[in-house]
Amino acid sequence: MLTMREHDIEDYVALRDMDATDVGTLSEDDRTCLDELGDYLVSTDAFQRFAIWLLHKHFEPAAGEVFVESVTTATRGTETTLVQRRSARDLNATSMRFDPDVSTGVGLIGMEFANPGDFGPTAPVNPDDEAALTGIAKCLRAHGKAERFGVWLIHNPLGLLANEVLIETCDIAHRTLHCSVGGRDSVRAGTTIETRWHWAPSLGANGPTVKQYCLAQCSADVNSGVHQSWGHVPTG
Repeated sequence: MLTMREHDIEDYVALRDMDATDVGTLSEDDRTCLDELGDYLVSTDAFQRFAIWLLHKHFEPAAGEVFVESVTTATRGTETTLVQRRSARDLNATSMRFDPDVSTGVGLIGMEFANPGDFGPTAPVNPDDEAALTGIAKCLRAHGKAERFGVWLIHNPLGLLANEVLIETCDIAHRTLHCSVGGRDSVRAGTTIETRWHWAPSLGANGPTVKQYCLAQCSADVNSGVHQSWGHVPTG
């Protein structure tokens, strides 16, 4: 059985802070686990549905608050902020982690959400996803990485093109993440931290291969402390 609950304060307290820890530094074991996850997702066609998310935080919710992503109309982008759960209706989970307290079936914790109107055409997580999620959870547990990585439901409400990226800035004071659309050429190299990965089949010189793409990266401006992330950038 596939079950899901919404995050509480403790679920975010348990995450490592992007600024105060080395959560963004990937070990050889981390990359081995990611490689196996990529192979699994491509082999089962689940790569079209799920990406892998680095579990981390920039700030924490207060009691009764949930993280909700919405599409902004003033500029082409999204905004993820904390809202009172009682005022939010029909939320669909976008970012999830596996629930360590669920021992039967697959338990998920929804860490970020979107309203149906801001979700795009992607179907929400449903019982048909149980097999794919079971495989992801099994791989994470085999590597001892269930506290390291979660899953991200692939959705594209902005209709990003292949040459476009999402540029994310984090407003710590207002506990809000802002994403705007930019060209891939705007990505700065050298100071970014990968936070989300997607895989797809690719035809290499020696036959079919699995290609890894970084969907999001996080960077800290040493002068302003502003966080930025970029998506849809091929790696490896």
